[in-house]
Amino acid sequence: MSAIPSDSPALRSQLLQEHIAPFKVFVKRPAKGLLRHDYLVPGGPYPEQWDWDGFFIGMALAMEDAAEAIYLRNWALNYIEHSQADGFTPGLLTPHGPDLRLNQMKPVLAQGAYFAGKFLGSWDWLSEEDRYARLRRIVLYREEKGFFNRDLGLAAWTDAMESGADNAVSMLDEPRGSVAAVDCNCWLYREYRAMALIASALGKEDDRSFFTAKADAIKAAILATLWCAEDGTFYNVRFADRSFIRVVEYSVVHPFWAGIASKDQADTFFRRYLLNADEMRSPCGIRTLTKTHPAYNNANIIKPYSNWQGPVWPIADYIFIQGLLQYGYRDDAEQVACDIIDLCIRDVRTTGGMHENYDAETGAPLAAQNFISWNLLLLTILPQIEKRETPFAL
Repeated sequence: MSAIPSDSPALRSQLLQEHIAPFKVFVKRPAKGLLRHDYLVPGGPYPEQWDWDGFFIGMALAMEDAAEAIYLRNWALNYIEHSQADGFTPGLLTPHGPDLRLNQMKPVLAQGAYFAGKFLGSWDWLSEEDRYARLRRIVLYREEKGFFNRDLGLAAWTDAMESGADNAVSMLDEPRGSVAAVDCNCWLYREYRAMALIASALGKEDDRSFFTAKADAIKAAILATLWCAEDGTFYNVRFADRSFIRVVEYSVVHPFWAGIASKDQADTFFRRYLLNADEMRSPCGIRTLTKTHPAYNNANIIKPYSNWQGPVWPIADYIFIQGLLQYGYRDDAEQVACDIIDLCIRDVRTTGGMHENYDAETGAPLAAQNFISWNLLLLTILPQIEKRETPFAL
């Protein structure tokens, strides 16, 4: 695998601008049909507005130009306007209406709304009509109407497809809504944090206290129930018997991305798994499943689901990089970032576009040719690492 010629982060950043920045134009769509606001799409085979794709794309655009956060705001408004009275909001929207494949949207909407307001300098747009009230119901839906175990104080995805990690090993053979998933609860923690910040900005002090308490409670539950000290990792847990699902995969890295884990937990996990070449660290980035797991593979799959059982995903590695930065692993974060950047630049040079994931052992592009989406986050990653910035922190 030939190296990308680069003597410094500055040169790599220049190469990124030359090879990846031109693709930004393909993620923007004008308002159409039932989508009343301009919207964001992942490109390639995906012409619809997807929940976390749109969130990450909107953040990538706004981090380069704060005025572009209008797209992040519009992404949020499209979801708020398609929510039902009880807060149910499909994660996939089209100009013809919602697509129910993803069930309830992932817990990312309040975060997108918060960051849109932060970049634009105002959250007043959430005070118009009944937008704040609808956002509030959406954020509370998973706890009040979805799969939530009140004894544990933890939530579950409906299934792996709803999580976005379509074929995650820890979810495949489990009944719907039966697993306290690490990633689900970390995202929900971040949603409550974001709602508290929005409420404070809008002068809603009762809600600020309400959502702060919810964030604190779910953080405590994650630490008390999902951490396995014996194995040095977080695990998904079955509601039925509170047993660990002993799979080290993409999901279990989220407490580091969310800043929930302790420094000792981070040091242990990073050493044993994330930065261990025999487990998650590959020659091309970080794997989405440990290499030692029997299900580990790098198959090129897009239907009926994308493959999260080993391949390197730029978005997963971005999340991992942000976790590394939060716990002081700057040099490791930079090396992982360079690996992912090199994959995408090489892909553009050889195929004319990017893919959603890559073979963790060879770097060969796998599924979804001409995929753009969250790969745009790479445009700002090296300056963030240099400055030790974690722009998604709440």
